[in-house]
Amino acid sequence: MSSNVRAIAEKANVSVATVSRVINQAENVKSQTRKRVEQVMAEMGITSDELVRSTKMDARIVGILVPDLTNPFFIDVIQGIEDYSDEIGMKTIICHTRDSDKIETQFLRLLKEIHVCGIIITPASDDDDYVNNEYLNLLSKMKMPIVLVDRDVKYSKYNGVFIDNEHGAFEATKLLLDNGHRNIAFISGPSNTVSGRGRKGGYCSAFEYMDVPLREDLIYDGDFSIASGESITKKILKEHEEVTAIFAANNHMTLGCIAEVRNAGLKIPEDMAVVGFDEQNILTRIGINLTVVERPPKEMGYQAMKLMTSTLSKKREQAVEQRVILMPRVIVRGSEKFYPR
Repeated sequence: MSSNVRAIAEKANVSVATVSRVINQAENVKSQTRKRVEQVMAEMGITSDELVRSTKMDARIVGILVPDLTNPFFIDVIQGIEDYSDEIGMKTIICHTRDSDKIETQFLRLLKEIHVCGIIITPASDDDDYVNNEYLNLLSKMKMPIVLVDRDVKYSKYNGVFIDNEHGAFEATKLLLDNGHRNIAFISGPSNTVSGRGRKGGYCSAFEYMDVPLREDLIYDGDFSIASGESITKKILKEHEEVTAIFAANNHMTLGCIAEVRNAGLKIPEDMAVVGFDEQNILTRIGINLTVVERPPKEMGYQAMKLMTSTLSKKREQAVEQRVILMPRVIVRGSEKFYPR
């Protein structure tokens, strides 16, 4: 039983069982007694939610919300979280939100009901004011530590682990420009995510840095899916014969891009250079040596869990916002090369 419950019981001059009934909103408590216990809790700065977590829950369970369990990136993030969890004896509950704001909200409410001690989340969206107001209202009512991974929540100050997406996209685009490409098509991610905006910003910045005119008509908005990579690549090949390179802003869109390039009978990089965002070991195993922007997803998950345990060990008034920014790197394998036509 929580030491806080005993302290409240002593100060309110009631039994521990009575305090338990109050915090669990049982009906068999006299109104006068309930008010006395609630007043003592208020004086001590302790909420019912905090006490429920400490008395009902195994306080070593953390909820994990990820948008896409078909994406190897998020599988590796989870692996990093669980690597650190295993080291310290904590457990996790994994929730697949399918990049849906609605499903995400449902899982958040469920995790609150089962009284996990904290939540690590990659939100479905981070740039919709209405959605983010809902997030902030819901998360603030949960009264538990929140750690963000990869994507932010607008207007929030939660701890988080992120990647310098702009730097990674800048370096990849600059590599293509350095190799002689000038007509470089870009399959961007959703503009309502920090990763989508950051990678698009890095692509554009590279043209400015290299003093090369930027062609807005070669920027296509994808949705981080294989299907969007396929459909956009098909459109690029049909509408822009002058394009010599395609940069896809995530691993799934890169797979779609490669599939469509090969379906068109083109060789990489002789007929079309392709650069992707995120490592894909399976491609190397089947003989496709793809140049990629590599992120460290396991390290991101590992650091996120470290932030969570650090936050759990501190009192709320001692909490200081911590944001870890990791740097991606470009792995050069030859698919960026320029072949004059």
